[in-house]
Amino acid sequence: MIYDICIIGAGVIGTSIAREASKYDFKVLLLEKELDVAEGISKANSGVLHAGFNVKTGSLKAKFNVEGLSFFPTICEELDVPYRLCKKLVVAKDDKELIHLEKLYRQGIQNGCKGLSIINREKIKKLEPFVEGKYALYSRKTAIISPYEFTIALAENALANGVAIFLDNEVTGIIKEKDNNFKILINKGRSFKSKIVINAGGLFSDSIFSLVEDHNYNIYPCRGEYYILDTAASRYLNMAVYPVPPIGGSGLGVHLTPTINGNILIGPSADYINDKTDLSNTKGVMDILKKEAYDLLPQLKNIPFIKNYSGIRPKLFNDKSGISFCDFIIEESKKTKNFINLIGIESPGLTSAPAIAKYVLENIIGENHNLIKKKEFKIYRKGIKRTRFLRKNEIEYLYNKDNDFGEIICRCEQVTKAEILKAVNNPLKSLTLNSIKKRTHAMMGRCQGGFCIPRISQILTEEKKIQPDKIFKSNKNSMVYRGYED
Repeated sequence: MIYDICIIGAGVIGTSIAREASKYDFKVLLLEKELDVAEGISKANSGVLHAGFNVKTGSLKAKFNVEGLSFFPTICEELDVPYRLCKKLVVAKDDKELIHLEKLYRQGIQNGCKGLSIINREKIKKLEPFVEGKYALYSRKTAIISPYEFTIALAENALANGVAIFLDNEVTGIIKEKDNNFKILINKGRSFKSKIVINAGGLFSDSIFSLVEDHNYNIYPCRGEYYILDTAASRYLNMAVYPVPPIGGSGLGVHLTPTINGNILIGPSADYINDKTDLSNTKGVMDILKKEAYDLLPQLKNIPFIKNYSGIRPKLFNDKSGISFCDFIIEESKKTKNFINLIGIESPGLTSAPAIAKYVLENIIGENHNLIKKKEFKIYRKGIKRTRFLRKNEIEYLYNKDNDFGEIICRCEQVTKAEILKAVNNPLKSLTLNSIKKRTHAMMGRCQGGFCIPRISQILTEEKKIQPDKIFKSNKNSMVYRGYED
């Protein structure tokens, strides 16, 4: 088979493009090297849908940020993904920092942001009584989602609309053949053919482009470290709270972000590293995260931390480049026709994803190919009901239909056996502990899986006949059990 479009990378950008492409009469292929979608940048960020005032006026980042944000209420409803309009404060400690807030405000207005205002300490205290600051830029349009749940939903909906999705298929070579089709080589000795290739490889998008031609784009990995606070922190914070961004910095500063699940995130840091796979947490950085968080919200000193983690941004510059801004690269290669690159898609990439997907289909692919809408497109996708957020009568109704809703597997997050089974039997057929975690929030509570991992492992063994030594946390190098003998 020759596919019309092959997308490399199943993060939020790749899956957004896959879903958008599935609206048209195309044969679409989505390839991902990991054992699940959303295993890279798309699972390890703050989950914030930005208003668009932090990015340079006239840039693709500004255009797609503001446009993309407007799509989310509808898309999240279609895909059954939780969405919360949490709002945001960017806090200034003194009059000197107020100058920077005013610059952000003007930039936001130029970018087309809605719902922005600068407020004083009295209004800050009315909105967030525990937050310390003299002034703040108040954004009424900032929202939050679960970025990995959103990515999973996009992939599942694309699959339901005919997109072929192959996980655990790493692209090792790309050959432009004489018939102008691409031959895409896979680590398993297989190959696929496609008329168009879209490089949505995230951190490795520069390497994927190098499989086709020489180029001057380089991804510089910039690690952001985070703390996750217990859900008890939610009584102190309702909206996202950011400091004034550091001048010439690589990020937006250490901020406090509520999550859909009820936790609070502290972070991220911004440190350039050499290894794109180095997701370490470091004591020095973690200490700084605590200090800066406590400056913004002192009451957090009373709240326990339940986990720390890291994510990596795909920067197009580093701390030695002498610049502090690079725009998204979204373009067809000038040398290799029908090879489309998306490189350096960092923040606000999550917010921009739906708009980027629309642009790629309508403005790049649509320029040289006929876009014929399908007669039937399955708009809606149903997610896994989380009993933790249901009323008692709703749980009783589900239990009467399926007794597995009465058995708790994860005590911390109140995840039932029915939810675990739905995750185990997910449409993408991903069977790692991480895949179950991202779909149910099991293993995300105070004990971090200490209670539920053995029970989930038993379900995998009984339901899918997976032997314990083949149960992986995330990839095939992350065995959970060793020394098993049948």
